Amino acid sequence: MLKISPTWPGTRQGLVIAGIFGLLWFAWASHARTLFNGLASPLFFALAAVTIFLATQFRICVTRSSLILYALFAGWILYVDARSGEFLPALAKDSHWLILPVASLLFAQAFREYPKAFEFVQIGAALCIINLLATMFVMAEWFDNWHYPPIFGHIRHLGLSIGFLSLILFTKTASSTSIAVLFRLIRIVGLALVFWSGTRASILAWLCCIAVFVLLDRTWLKTLLIDTTVAIALSQIPPPAFPVNQWTPGTVARTMEELAGSATPATAASSMRLSLWKATLTALSDGGNLWTGLGGNGFARLQVMHGVQLTERPHVHPHNAVVQLVCDWGLIGILLLVGLFSKATFQPATGRLRASNALALASIVYLLVTGMFDATLFHLEHLVYLMLGAGLLFSKESESKNPGILLWQPGVIAFVGGLVAIHLISLDYRIGIFWYFPTQ
Repeated sequence: MLKISPTWPGTRQGLVIAGIFGLLWFAWASHARTLFNGLASPLFFALAAVTIFLATQFRICVTRSSLILYALFAGWILYVDARSGEFLPALAKDSHWLILPVASLLFAQAFREYPKAFEFVQIGAALCIINLLATMFVMAEWFDNWHYPPIFGHIRHLGLSIGFLSLILFTKTASSTSIAVLFRLIRIVGLALVFWSGTRASILAWLCCIAVFVLLDRTWLKTLLIDTTVAIALSQIPPPAFPVNQWTPGTVARTMEELAGSATPATAASSMRLSLWKATLTALSDGGNLWTGLGGNGFARLQVMHGVQLTERPHVHPHNAVVQLVCDWGLIGILLLVGLFSKATFQPATGRLRASNALALASIVYLLVTGMFDATLFHLEHLVYLMLGAGLLFSKESESKNPGILLWQPGVIAFVGGLVAIHLISLDYRIGIFWYFPTQ
């Protein structure tokens, strides 16, 4: 265990906060550089570094049942990756999920010990939105290429990521009135960008988050209605004369018209994703892999190594977290994951719903909803957001008098270090259809 001088509490707190703040910023900013990297190794190394540092500062404990479930989950991942034909690259991709529970528990300890630490995460989210606005203003003439770096990778990334960053600015615990006003102004602008982008998954997720806020704390209702109304109004301001192409963002009005059109088939309204999901699951079933999966990044492997043509144009991911994970680990793996996060973690944390849990639960709901309709949880960026949301949720629970099994610190550090080593070995491996189809 790393010994920190008791005379340096400010330094210790500063390092913890700086690490989490930097991780959030890099998770958002790294999207354009690691979007189709597959393994997103630069971001994973940053996540591992912060996790290892936190592991030297905090002890985490787990219940016996959760430890057993995690061991079964990890063992199953090792099994399916070993039979995938590309063991280390597949395991490197799955390490994003293996590190998630560890990092979440360490974030929870940090937020519990330093209650204002999450406010610095919120400040980072506000700065990300401000930075995006400045970039869009400076690079306005490059609008036609906004679906490429260096802006934000893709117009939908604007809606999906900025939606989450705007969401976590909803707080009643700001340290000062000026910060509270700043958060409100920035989150309204962020929501306006979400509606302006026309990202249907984010709009649906936001509606679900409103329900979570109101369910747990009805005093949020007035604020939510005002902020949402103002954001929608701002999104209707006519933009500059952008060239119209497939990447041109739509407003919330156009998006709702598309969804509400009685003559629009469900498949077309879902951007053909329903047919993609059905074709993927059918291909897995026909190949005898529905229960066992194909290993990490199994969706790409299904098309490349197994020669299955799902659509006319190859896709990197199926735009659905469940379908993606069924490709990776099969139905057995999905059941193990659900068991791990419901019985061992989410059930204790959400067993007594309280107003203090509203923001944490809403952030998790947002990511789960967007993950069901887009590529969010395929990317490590959004898994980092999920770790922060889960950490905030767990931090709201007081530490039990019967803490369970206290994890050995050197073991936690060695485990994360092992995942880093797997990534280092797999650096030359580029996961995804774009590796095999460079013209796409």
